[in-house]
Amino acid sequence: MKYWLAILLCLCFAAVVSALPTESEDRQKRDVLESMKTAWTDVVKTLSDAGDAVVNVFKPTEKSIVDKIADGVKGLAD
Repeated sequence: MKYWLAILLCLCFAAVVSALPTESEDRQKRDVLESMKTAWTDVVKTLSDAGDAVVNVFKPTEKSIVDKIADGVKGLAD
């Protein structure tokens, strides 16, 4: 009779251990969250770069090629 109790306890222990989540599931969730965070950071950077490009179209920070050529011609004429 005591053997049956020991076997029953071992089977219950095995059932509990197999029902617990494994460490790899936590790692997969963490990896997915890190991938989503990286993707979101890339999206924000891309939108920021696109916004900077739009601003540069309407308000350039450096001289355009035409202005550089005009300054060169003025320098030659003077």
